[in-house]
Amino acid sequence: MRYFILILISSINLYSQEIVEKDSLWTTRGNVAVLLNQTGFSDWVGGGTNNFSGTLKFDYEWEFKDKGWDWLTNVESAFGLAKYKNAPFARKIDDRILIQSIVGKEFTKNLSFSAFFNFTSQIGNGFKYQKDSENNEIRELTTRIFSPAYFQLGSGFLWKKDEKLWVNYSPVAARLILVSKKFTSSLPENGTYFGVTQNKSSRYELGSNLTFHSEGTLFENVNYKQDLKLFSNYLEDPSNIDLDYLAQIEIDVNPLLSTQLIFQLIYDDNAVSRLQVREVFGVGVQLKLN
Repeated sequence: MRYFILILISSINLYSQEIVEKDSLWTTRGNVAVLLNQTGFSDWVGGGTNNFSGTLKFDYEWEFKDKGWDWLTNVESAFGLAKYKNAPFARKIDDRILIQSIVGKEFTKNLSFSAFFNFTSQIGNGFKYQKDSENNEIRELTTRIFSPAYFQLGSGFLWKKDEKLWVNYSPVAARLILVSKKFTSSLPENGTYFGVTQNKSSRYELGSNLTFHSEGTLFENVNYKQDLKLFSNYLEDPSNIDLDYLAQIEIDVNPLLSTQLIFQLIYDDNAVSRLQVREVFGVGVQLKLN
């Protein structure tokens, strides 16, 4: 009996352009990437499912410095889909929008009075997948663009060594959660959707916020970036702290081959009363055009 296997695993950065511009007041840097991944099997005894996925990523950052003022704004977005053989629906593998802006006025070395704005949401629809009575895959719409959407605004203190290491603490921060009434109109009387009650489209929270950012080089060709966001709602269960932690490690084996590890933890009992964990590990070919 003849066995033939074709396994193609590629994470090809078809277009990745890093932009770095600097003048006396402004510094900008950014990256645009299209990632494609494919796995194929034929007569593979160990089993497996052919699949194809693609992700579009965009990251850009602006920083303004002048006379003790420091204004840092970054935009991050990603959207990816995976299609499995014989599956009726493509599934999301990544989906996020983040806009974050922090302005500080230095009053001692590395320490500033600050104000911040933060917006997070998603781009595409989210679904819950299950099987019907005939074992066919069906899906139920659970989220969509700007449902939910989180807005945060606050003031406090910024400690900043440089653009790669800083902590912002806001003892007074407001958070607004927006959702579509499509998801709240059918809720039971005491039910909630991302904390929003029946027939409502928003939820207001007042609390404190802490944001930590760090990035750098662990070893030669091994870079990391991590972000931690904490929020406590003074108006309801202040000891129940929302958490969002994202760590990324990238290993450049050579100019074409790289490995990336992404690890994310989320705890938000408005969404689900347990810790959410996401892990991504990829090895593949990467092409950078600088």
